[in-house]
Amino acid sequence: MRKTLFLLIFLFSTSMLWSQWSLGGQPRFLQQPERFALPEKPLLLPGPDLAKAKEKALANPENLLFALPVSVDISWEDGVFYDLPDGSAVWLLYLRLPGVKGLSPVFDELRLPPAARLYVSDPQGRTVYGAYTCQSLTHSGRFRTGFVPGDELVIEVFLPAFAKCELSLMRLDYLFEDAEAGMEKALFGFGFGMSDTCHYNVHCPIGANQEQVARSVCRIMMTLEEGTGWCSGALINNTAEDGTPYLLTGFHCQDGYTPLYDLWRFDFEYEAPGCENPAQEPPYLSVLGATFRAGRQESDFLLLETGPVPASYPVYFAGWDRSSAVPDSAGLLHHPSADIKKISKDTNSLVIHPQAINWNNGVVTPPNHHFRATLDLGSFEPGSSGGPLFNQDNRIVAQLHGGFPGCEQVVIYAGRFFYSWDEGADSTQRLMEWLDPLGQNPQQLDGYDPLFSGGLSLSGYARTEGGAGIRRVRVVLSGDFTDTVWTDASGYYQFDSLPAGGNYEISCWKDTLTGNGVSTLDMVGITKHILLIDTLDSPYKILAADVNASGSVTTLDLVAIQKVILLLENAFPNGVPSWGFVPSDWVFPDPYHPATPPPDTTISITNLQVPMTDLDFTGFKYGDVNGSVDPGL
Repeated sequence: MRKTLFLLIFLFSTSMLWSQWSLGGQPRFLQQPERFALPEKPLLLPGPDLAKAKEKALANPENLLFALPVSVDISWEDGVFYDLPDGSAVWLLYLRLPGVKGLSPVFDELRLPPAARLYVSDPQGRTVYGAYTCQSLTHSGRFRTGFVPGDELVIEVFLPAFAKCELSLMRLDYLFEDAEAGMEKALFGFGFGMSDTCHYNVHCPIGANQEQVARSVCRIMMTLEEGTGWCSGALINNTAEDGTPYLLTGFHCQDGYTPLYDLWRFDFEYEAPGCENPAQEPPYLSVLGATFRAGRQESDFLLLETGPVPASYPVYFAGWDRSSAVPDSAGLLHHPSADIKKISKDTNSLVIHPQAINWNNGVVTPPNHHFRATLDLGSFEPGSSGGPLFNQDNRIVAQLHGGFPGCEQVVIYAGRFFYSWDEGADSTQRLMEWLDPLGQNPQQLDGYDPLFSGGLSLSGYARTEGGAGIRRVRVVLSGDFTDTVWTDASGYYQFDSLPAGGNYEISCWKDTLTGNGVSTLDMVGITKHILLIDTLDSPYKILAADVNASGSVTTLDLVAIQKVILLLENAFPNGVPSWGFVPSDWVFPDPYHPATPPPDTTISITNLQVPMTDLDFTGFKYGDVNGSVDPGL
């Protein structure tokens, strides 16, 4: 039987995304190019042997390496320092690897002191990763980011006064294109919006009963000695129900390669807020690094323990069923072609495949170790591998191994949890010891949801003036207890398990997709306001028009908006984020001059004694005065 092996497919992204504890913002060389100028010429590295790479791809068309590594030895000496009057410094590295289509730096040593900031971008700032801090890094000291388009790369580090920092790059992973080898599909056909049209987004009606378990599923960017690839996986619960970040995926995702687990990245919440495909790429929440726990080829399972998942991430730890029962129906959750999260369904009973399967990489899996399903809804593609298969009770019963994709008569094969549980020779080949640390020996286990763990809570919504929920708002709790959470698609947030009697402050922050909702129509409306022809009819619209936060709306705001529309800038001046937030119960003393006095931006709670709800914020998108913003992005 033919196997479709879903490995080594890169993502080519041109939008700023949240990632592994990044703070957002812009590098200083983009904000103040006159002060922190890039070197006149980049550090030119020897270009990779693209002909050899293409030859390798053609020799193995079913298992292409779309992102390949080139070894480098780069450290502080290869960049330029700008010393600042207070003793701090900015370090810039500007390099070029000619002939490639994208670059991702891989650090073998990166240790940042507190207050240091690291950014990775292209010279024009079309794609910016960061700011990364000491909280973003792995214990191993190794680190990597996503891909920057083009053959040039800029790394910027801000160092506080008297700080020490270790930095060295061991390789650059590069993207290349070759039409003959099908590389044009790899470069332009993977990532956001590039999966087949017969897929269903996870929040479509067919996934209505799987909204909770969908929060366990993530996209996996795998770093291998041989290159970079994509799979899917899911966080999974254990009998201690303690939130240990065990993650189940497919063994074949790394079979035959040399995985560098401490550089694997796990992207959660990479999904559409509704059923329709969004016009712009949604952000995601990432965890970097993992440790191998167990894996076995026969039932194609791989169990990893990821790096710590921040308490603010709205993840779920899926339940499982290790019994021999055959599911009445099943749902597959996955990231086909490294696209946003999708759901596929078999509404009929699964089949235990009775024959051995001879996969196309020479692996033969034994009889009865896989479920076979014929999908009624949706499909799968490269990148879907390892995606969890849930039974009718929303418990994991298998993970995707392979099959026959397409949009008609789609057949999948998934390694059975039943055999993964205890068939291996020791704990490195079975799930039992890891998922049952209490020795309870259950046949099934329900999922664990850390969002609803009890205690006093504070909750509310972040909505637009028109009442639409604002998704992906970072809500920060400070005071006697600190935490950070993100709003869901309806704009809802909640802090749990808070000590009684505490004093707290809540604030909101969102700084992504500056151009979302900003157009020339907004400039027309703002111009009319400035000329008193037709003044803006809302204090939130007036605040939104003041994109340089000067306290009044002037032609300088129009200039800044025009630069964003023309893609000359990807941020507003003076550090103004893309969104502003005001407590919804705030009363403007003068609605026509809402910045005088400046409105509150926080909600304060004194001596918390009971759970509190309706702690709502009204958000406005800077630059958008006609309400065209998509708050779900």
